[in-house]
Amino acid sequence: MIDVLTPTHKGYTVKKVSEKMIMDDLREFDDAFPDGVYAVPRSPKEPRVKVRALLDYCKLHDTTPENLSEKEMEQFLVR
Repeated sequence: MIDVLTPTHKGYTVKKVSEKMIMDDLREFDDAFPDGVYAVPRSPKEPRVKVRALLDYCKLHDTTPENLSEKEMEQFLVR
């Protein structure tokens, strides 16, 4: 059994849940997205970002996207 905390207007309630129930919920959630995409669509006015290339670059240079300069970030934008 696992304790699950649920926020309420007065604080939290604790509910005992079995691992099987949690796994069933996860499977149901995963089945709702058969193509595996869990993304929020971007606004048509926003540029597309090459996320995988951006993350590879950050790993290679031991940094994070928020620490990149505008010039560095430009290479990952698709307009």
